Amino acid sequence: MAIVTVAPQANQSLIEYTVGKAFQTCLYPGIAQCFAVAGWTQSAMLCTHVSPGATKDDIASTFASLRGMGGDEVMYWYVAGPFNEHFAVAKAQWRSVNDIKKTFRSEFKNKAATHFVLDATAERNTKVLDPGFTIPRTFSAIDVRAEHRGWESMIWFSYKESAARVKEWNRFKLENFKRL
Repeated sequence: MAIVTVAPQANQSLIEYTVGKAFQTCLYPGIAQCFAVAGWTQSAMLCTHVSPGATKDDIASTFASLRGMGGDEVMYWYVAGPFNEHFAVAKAQWRSVNDIKKTFRSEFKNKAATHFVLDATAERNTKVLDPGFTIPRTFSAIDVRAEHRGWESMIWFSYKESAARVKEWNRFKLENFKRL
């Protein structure tokens, strides 16, 4: 699949196979097996929505696009998504946290960058009891939102059920992000 790079905007919404720069927020809709990737710079976030169906060429194109936006200067990278669902896909390029780490180390010059990962499997598999029902259902996907915090040298992440009727966001706990 061809990687699409979108023009920088204050607020981005990135579907699978899309790369962009966001100055305030980036929305990653419909995360079922994908990863939301965001890199912090002082003025913006470099963002992409990585599918487990991405080929080796797709990953190379994605990272080339991120480098073209200044990815070599990023000090903090974040990868959030449901590890169990992503790593279970046999053709996925990233089958482990170590695969993610290797990709970032090989694709970017800045070896001083700090990398964080967040396993959102529990959030992705949240059970909810809909009004009038007695059997809970599991989210089919979550939307992930990244918020640029330039003054804090970090990015805040939130999630919600991937449904238009759901408006309330839940913040991911910072302590759940693990340093690579």
